[in-house]
Amino acid sequence: MIEQPKPARESWVVLLVDDEPEVHEVTRLVLSNAHYAGRPIELYSASSAAEAKNFLRAHPQTALVLLDVVMESDDAGLALVRFIRDELHNADLQIVVRTGQPGMAPERDVVLRFEVNGYFLKTEITAQKLHSIVISALRAFRNIGALRRPRPAAAASAERDLRQDALAAGFARAIEQGELHLLAQPEVALASNAIVGIEMLPTWKSGEGILGLSQIASAVRDPELRLRFDEWLLRQAGAWARSWRALHPSLRISLPMLTASVWDCEVLSVIDRCLGESAPFAGAIDLEVPESALLHEHAGTREGLAFLQAREVTVTVVDFGSGMVSLPVLRRLRPDRVKIHSSFVRNVAADAERSAVARSIIALAHTLGAGVVASGIASESDLQFFKWEGCDVGQGDLLARSVALADVAALLSAKASATH
Repeated sequence: MIEQPKPARESWVVLLVDDEPEVHEVTRLVLSNAHYAGRPIELYSASSAAEAKNFLRAHPQTALVLLDVVMESDDAGLALVRFIRDELHNADLQIVVRTGQPGMAPERDVVLRFEVNGYFLKTEITAQKLHSIVISALRAFRNIGALRRPRPAAAASAERDLRQDALAAGFARAIEQGELHLLAQPEVALASNAIVGIEMLPTWKSGEGILGLSQIASAVRDPELRLRFDEWLLRQAGAWARSWRALHPSLRISLPMLTASVWDCEVLSVIDRCLGESAPFAGAIDLEVPESALLHEHAGTREGLAFLQAREVTVTVVDFGSGMVSLPVLRRLRPDRVKIHSSFVRNVAADAERSAVARSIIALAHTLGAGVVASGIASESDLQFFKWEGCDVGQGDLLARSVALADVAALLSAKASATH
């Protein structure tokens, strides 16, 4: 039975047509919580060409079909391609053929005779490759739609650009005039219930309201401006690290860097300069980088991490589990910690799929000698799950609420008294 899309939600509709249940399970896991261009990717399933026809008649907004060739008949998939192109007259819909039986439909014949946008063997598709295939297809679908839109869309695009420029200019002024604010999100050791770290979370009262980290990251695309923010954040961390040292000599201060590639030479130079000026205690500073920053690992990445390690700066890979970083890359880079993506944290105790993913991440990280942080723990059952599985650190209001930086000292004192 095909799930029906939620009509009120703007999303990329992707239809998977395959008669193998395990293909649906794996694909759904890979694309869970996936987004492109700010919109979620919604995956729907059909186990036959007949089901797919009914779905596509009812949902012409479908952007992509991931299609098996051999289903109820040897050519069921290719017959569906003809139906889409010739009967529905839908030339925009992206069709990617995935087959486990290449002899039934050789690639050259399929690509030349049928209007398909990609052809792959199931055996050659890794999780990372599947993610890339889907994103590339959605990009092509969006570009085709942009070409078909009337000129007023260009005016809307120009308006968005002006808004983006205004936000960036306002953010630059906020840095210069000290109008950014920082909240402290405690990191709590699950074994002892002691605070072991503070994550500094920026907020900005802009003309469009109060923006948090994710909104700031979306609004600020200019690399130079991002680096200016990172430098400001590093200086703030150094100053506060010194003020908290007497209360907690080993406290770790985690910084969500806007510049994902913290190992670029220019970024490393800024980090080195700020550390030299602030001179926080050893091991105090932790840089948070997204998992996506590791996808294009190269020699400079390894050299940059070695540079940071030499200065006793740790690195935490955040939103872990949402990307496609391979095990060999993790073995080479060996980050100090990984932070499990929140989608695998909330309700983990009640969801077999989430618990399996979370359990695997914890085991993998510990095998590589990395610590694990679970962010967004909101219930006692989830807290007990992560304690039982040996997760090192947790975050969330259940453990300790976010506070202003000025209140951290009192929080550290109170927490220390409560744990003794």
